[in-house]
Amino acid sequence: MRSSLVNLLVCTFLVKVSNSENTFENVTVVLARNDVPEATVATFDSLKEVIPDVKDEVTITGNVPILYENSIFDIPSLYSLELSNVGLEEIKPGAFGNVPLLNKLVLNSNNLTEIQSDTFTDLNVSNVDLSSNSIFLLQPGAFTNFKADNVTLENNNLTELSFGVFENVTLGILNLDSNSLYTIAPKALSALGLTRLDLLDNNLEEIDPEVFDLQELESLDLDYNSIKFLRPGDLRNLPQLHCLRLSGNKLEEIPEGVFNNTKLTYLNLAANQIVKIASKTFDGMLALRVLKIDSNNLTQWDDWLTSPSASILVRFNQITEIPDEAFKNYSRLFNINLQGNRIRKISTKAFRKLEQIRYFNLADNEIDNWDPETLGNVSIVGLDLRGNRLKCIKGDLETIFKNVQKIRLENNPWKKECAKKVAKLQKKNWSKEFRQYFPRCRKLDDCMPIMFFFLITFL
Repeated sequence: MRSSLVNLLVCTFLVKVSNSENTFENVTVVLARNDVPEATVATFDSLKEVIPDVKDEVTITGNVPILYENSIFDIPSLYSLELSNVGLEEIKPGAFGNVPLLNKLVLNSNNLTEIQSDTFTDLNVSNVDLSSNSIFLLQPGAFTNFKADNVTLENNNLTELSFGVFENVTLGILNLDSNSLYTIAPKALSALGLTRLDLLDNNLEEIDPEVFDLQELESLDLDYNSIKFLRPGDLRNLPQLHCLRLSGNKLEEIPEGVFNNTKLTYLNLAANQIVKIASKTFDGMLALRVLKIDSNNLTQWDDWLTSPSASILVRFNQITEIPDEAFKNYSRLFNINLQGNRIRKISTKAFRKLEQIRYFNLADNEIDNWDPETLGNVSIVGLDLRGNRLKCIKGDLETIFKNVQKIRLENNPWKKECAKKVAKLQKKNWSKEFRQYFPRCRKLDDCMPIMFFFLITFL
């Protein structure tokens, strides 16, 4: 108990002198050290007066409405400073300076409304957290001669981002989630060297190549904005982009020329209003691993796939059938998920030219008939037909699904005579899979741990 208390130095500063330039009045300063004795100081304007000349992590609690000039100045030992929820309303220019070791600056959950020019000047830090304030304005030069790995401005009231806010700035990650941004000035972010830009939950209506001229950007989150259209060439100034999130926007159509020949490995277009995707929209996306088009208004399946190792998720759309040669472009595929559509018909030629697919999910559709010739000779690791309208499947199920390693057939309205065949197949299927995964299991005690792992993994 004593050792845990010693880990924190708590100094309470009682102010007896009234001074409009005193930044710190009746506050508590906590140093994350165990070798600094307690101290009491009457009043102080600058944190330098009470911080020992050693590398420290400092947390200040109490009420600090204004950081005046030189409040956090000339403290070579300061490593981390947290001023969360202290009622901070204003930061005067020059409040921070000569803090060469400062790695982390946390100013979140305060009442800041704007960041003035020259507020963050000549700083080289890892993280600056300004989230959950009420910031509606970043003045030109707010960040000047500034370098950081991560700046968080999430959950503020910004409506626009002007050119010149960042002057001579190097920044890896910028988080602007949950503001009210509807416009970003061209080139406002271009010179930062960003690798990740988070703009979730804003009001942007387009991807302007002049705004998104970010040559080093790898990840862009535009989920839940108001983007209504995509144009060919919108991503032309994002040559290193690997991850693009566009879910929850207002897209209705995806044309060719937007994503072709990009380096994208992850593309999320879910929860839009998409009714049409051009047939060659995803051509040349050889690096693509995940394509999400869930929860849109698509009524037809097209061969959108561009990479045999991609997972394509088209759940909860309005697709009614799988046509002839639906997967003709590739002999091997990884994962196709069509759960929750309205598929009733699957062409007996749908899998022609396809030799292997790892997972194919058709759960919760309206399939009421399964032709024994549907799968042909395609090899499938996992096939999910749960929650359809199948009453019976003619023929020997082991023969029909001979090339399927694991099949799920639950929650169909099976007729009594067919239910026995299904139960038999399921039992054999589970037994075969268990032996495949656990061939060395002999005794019950030895089997219990792996049986538990098996159940939580595959059920």
